Amino acid sequence: MILNLGSGDCVGQDGIINVDIRHTPFVDVIADVRKLPYIDGRIEGILNRNLIEHFSRKEIAPLFKEWARVLRPEGFMQIETVDMGELMTHWKEIPEENLLDGILGAQTYDENFHKMIFTREILERYLEEAGMEVKEVEQFITREIPRIKVLAIKKTL
Repeated sequence: MILNLGSGDCVGQDGIINVDIRHTPFVDVIADVRKLPYIDGRIEGILNRNLIEHFSRKEIAPLFKEWARVLRPEGFMQIETVDMGELMTHWKEIPEENLLDGILGAQTYDENFHKMIFTREILERYLEEAGMEVKEVEQFITREIPRIKVLAIKKTL
């Protein structure tokens, strides 16, 4: 079983369970991703895009530990977020609306505000502290906003 956390309006895919705190047409499970309703060590993988930046910095370590809790040994997390290190380097080149979305969130609903920023180093450190091993890092640009996608595997004991 693979969970797509903070799925929002993402269309469902076979074998992937969409989880979100909001009720939208494609959400399979309504839940707070800070306390997942799953048994320890049973989930194959966790996907999320545009989610982790919506939690405060004090919530990130417990959040990643919660996600690692439900993963089976060698299960994976794939996380995509704004690459604030690259955004800060190139901020003058980014159109204002995209820059503000990248820093503050689109602010189109109550939960859509950014509370935390991530650079490659910050994201990798939090994942390592949660018992994950970073395997792949991809840095790219979408809507002229620098992004980072990290694939990490749960370490076996």
